[in-house]
Amino acid sequence: MADSKAPVRILVGFPVSGGLDVTARILAESMSQVLEQPFMVENRPGAGGMLAAQALKAAKPDGNTLLITNDHTVAILPHTVKNPGFETARDFAPVALLSDRVAFALATNSGTRITHLKEITEWARQNPGKSNIGIPAPRSMFEFAVGLLSKELQFDAAAAAYRGGAPVVMDLASGQIPFGISSPFELLPFAKNQKVRILAVSGTSRHRYLPDVPTFSELGVKGFETTNIVGIYAPAGTPPDLIARYSNAVRVALASEKVKERMHTLGASPNYGSAEALAKGMQRISDTWGPVIRQSGHQPE
Repeated sequence: MADSKAPVRILVGFPVSGGLDVTARILAESMSQVLEQPFMVENRPGAGGMLAAQALKAAKPDGNTLLITNDHTVAILPHTVKNPGFETARDFAPVALLSDRVAFALATNSGTRITHLKEITEWARQNPGKSNIGIPAPRSMFEFAVGLLSKELQFDAAAAAYRGGAPVVMDLASGQIPFGISSPFELLPFAKNQKVRILAVSGTSRHRYLPDVPTFSELGVKGFETTNIVGIYAPAGTPPDLIARYSNAVRVALASEKVKERMHTLGASPNYGSAEALAKGMQRISDTWGPVIRQSGHQPE
């Protein structure tokens, strides 16, 4: 059993200040208040979240270690990495769904002068070999999204993998790369000062903070209706009463208007779900992108 006075570690597999890190810190603060127990974020960036996931697997199932993660780590990497060092269904116990409507966006820097998604095709024709699209992680959904986009718009594109969305946006804003995929949260400050221009967002409806930016679907580009999922896990074998305790704390946190507003600014729509809802949502991501990954010819390494 967890010591109700001992700090609970919340592992995050991505760098400080990124969207997932900020989400974890919002939840840690709120859960600390709800349960009157300290929750502390511990960043274990690297390998697309694998290092943090492996750390969760190795942790004792005593309720003192949790993982906040997106679908990339637990639903996509198992398709793209031969031995990620964990098996989601076997090694992790889902606790709660935080959001299943986390949008991502495609942006360009101001130097391209592109104002519409479909202008990329002509720009690529005039700039052969330069259509690099920065993505937050290698072997991620975004890498295969680049393949889908290049097929839909009929231009040659290369995915340039970074370690997180923040460095993608920094290189995009400074003109090091012409295009980038990241979260609205990370892109918005640079869009406001006109360093980057956001061309399209994922999902089936426009983003709350980007009402003037169309979805890919609105622009006739299919395959980007899926939004990302964020959830919280414990090590397999964690007692059910602790799972229920933490799940309820998440439910209470996400019902707070303050927490909702802070998460909205990250591009996430807070949407509490049970452990079962999280498991089903991650399976849906796996079932949607697994065939896309296989059809791309990708060979797990």
